[in-house]
Amino acid sequence: MRFKPPLPAIKGLFGQPTVINNVITLASVPIILDRGADYYKDYGVGRSRGTLPLQLAGNLKHTGLVEKAFGVTLRELLYDYGGGSYSGRPIRAVQVGGPLGAYLPESQFDTIVDYEAFVAAGAMLGHGGIVAFDDTVDMLEQARYAMEFCSIESCGKCTPCRIGSTRGVEVLDRIRAGIERDNNIVVLKDLFETMRFGSLCAMGGLTPDPVRSALQYFPEDFGVRA
Repeated sequence: MRFKPPLPAIKGLFGQPTVINNVITLASVPIILDRGADYYKDYGVGRSRGTLPLQLAGNLKHTGLVEKAFGVTLRELLYDYGGGSYSGRPIRAVQVGGPLGAYLPESQFDTIVDYEAFVAAGAMLGHGGIVAFDDTVDMLEQARYAMEFCSIESCGKCTPCRIGSTRGVEVLDRIRAGIERDNNIVVLKDLFETMRFGSLCAMGGLTPDPVRSALQYFPEDFGVRA
């Protein structure tokens, strides 16, 4: 294992540019071969072309898979396809891209499904997983879940991920208990940088994203004035 960058697309197998495909990429090949590249490019926006299977989960009336062209908004997915919250309460937050994806508030629901658009919003589209939470969710608890997930799933090879995630859970527990809250939030933010830039792989590097976004968009759940 080595640090990234360089990414495999720049320097991979035998030191040469290497393309690593996933099943979503490979599933696009038959239609491109059958209909041609121009047909495929008619779907999508910007640099994100074609379609993406999106997994709707969490507090939604209609969960499951929906395949849409890039360019649909998060709000459309949540309400036109997900049917709004299952509880009937307002949707407060959505996590996109898996358990290490950022949490987005209602003000970001008009973000389009596009890789660059999500990066600009401080998030990631990832594999297209979308988990919705209504307004009863405790975002500090969700942040803690992300840290605990990393501490359990970490391979243990590098210190920033292995130790950082464990310390992160402890710091969040102190914030939750109201112990030196301001100082511990400073420690937490410092830990974000250590894990992001010091971890060997994306596991530790991405763990700060859900915690950071929860603190940024839902500071009141951390006992911080907005």
